[in-house]
Parts: sequence; C-alpha cells; structure tokens
Amino acid sequence: MKPLVRVALFLSCAPFAAHAQIAPDTAAISAEAPETVITVTESANLRTLADQKGYDGHSAANYLFVVPAKTNILGKQGGGPGIDTGKWPEGVSLVLLIRGNVYGGGGNGGDGGDTPLMRDGTRGGDAIYVQAPIGIAIAKGGSVKAGGGGGAGADGIGSGGGGGFPNGKGGEGGSALQGNDGTLVAGNRGYYGTPGGGGKGGQRGAPGGDGGNAGQPGQSLNRLGGGEGFAIRTNDFPVMLDNKGDLRGQIG
Repeated sequence: MKPLVRVALFLSCAPFAAHAQIAPDTAAISAEAPETVITVTESANLRTLADQKGYDGHSAANYLFVVPAKTNILGKQGGGPGIDTGKWPEGVSLVLLIRGNVYGGGGNGGDGGDTPLMRDGTRGGDAIYVQAPIGIAIAKGGSVKAGGGGGAGADGIGSGGGGGFPNGKGGEGGSALQGNDGTLVAGNRGYYGTPGGGGKGGQRGAPGGDGGNAGQPGQSLNRLGGGEGFAIRTNDFPVMLDNKGDLRGQIG
C-alpha cells in the first residue's frame, strides 16, 4: 500500500491557520489546546524538543516547529536523519515550517584496497524521518534535500570513495603495494561531501567512486556505492506537503 502523501497548499507562510487543514481527525480534539512554537536550529527529534519544553506526553496539543531562514540542519555524518518527528500520541497536531535548509546526512565513502579492507559506500540519510502525522511547509528560499550515498572504494591499489552530500566522510585509501619499479604505491583518501555536492573519489592508483549529490546514490565500481536517502520518509504516516522551495529526493 502506498504511503499517504497529500500535496496541499495549506500554508502560504501563515502557519497559525494551518492545523485544521492538516489533521482534520485530530483538529477537533486539539482545538482548545494552545499553539506552541518551537524553533529548530540543529538536527533534532521533534518530540524530544517538545518534551524539553514541558509536553506531558499524553495531552492534546498544537505544535509548530520552525526552521529559520539561513539555518542549515545536517543529519549526522554517515547517513543520519536531518529531522526526526519522533513518536506522538493521538490528539496532537504537528506542523513543520522550513524557511532554512534541512539535509539528510551524507553516506560515507567506501575504503579502497583488497578484501577485507575494501568496503562499499554507505547510504545517505533522510532529510525528514516521519513517525507521526504531520504537515510540512517548505517556504520560498527553503530546501529539503536527501543525503547522497557514499562512493565505492576501488580494489587493488585502490583509492577511497568520496563522501555523499552534504557531509559524508571520504573512504580511506588502500594499503601500499610495491610497483614494478620497486616504489610503493597506495591509493589515497576520498574527498568529503559538502553542502555543494558529493565528494570526489581518491585518484591515486585505481580511482574511487564519487559520492552522490543531493538525493543521488554514490558511484559504484566493482564494489557498490551507497544508496541515496529520502527527502521525506513517511513510513506510511499521513503527510501534507506545501512545497514552495527546493525539494530533492524521494518521498515515500
């Protein structure tokens, strides 16, 4: 069964009027609950933030989470989510307004060299990981981008794969081997991913695979590059989306 993803123009930068349109089944329950606004400036679990602000864990509530303009939220290096909604009880209405940037963590590049040192690249992270019904609005100038997969490490005298967008770590180069002329030759490390794109694979010896850009897998060689993350991983929870910004990656 496909996840329920309803695209609705429910928030024209007027977040306080949004709840009744986001969750009609819970709006009546939470109609008398006050609106609580929480600013999000780093990778976080939204339920944890609410608990820290005094949420008791069972009452009806209306929460508006805001990522301010010019704020960059990056998931943990190696494929962590940018924002996790956390788990919530029924009767809670959630809105996430993104004026800044939310990125899944970049997958790490695979290490170069012969087995067992050589490794595949790892998967990029989800920008938003959903565990409860929520409305998500991406304002003009805001963005939600899935993490890129890490590039594969090359075998033999192989270099490491590049890290995926936006912060994946480059893979290590393979161990030095003696070349035909008696000199020691080793692969070098892949480059880190950045918010500008995936990192290049190392270029000494056999080149490593490049890390994936936003919402893209890492480059595969004899070994596999890491898969891309999701822009919004719904986990079959209802999501209403108003996108006026830049969304890169799958919703599913």
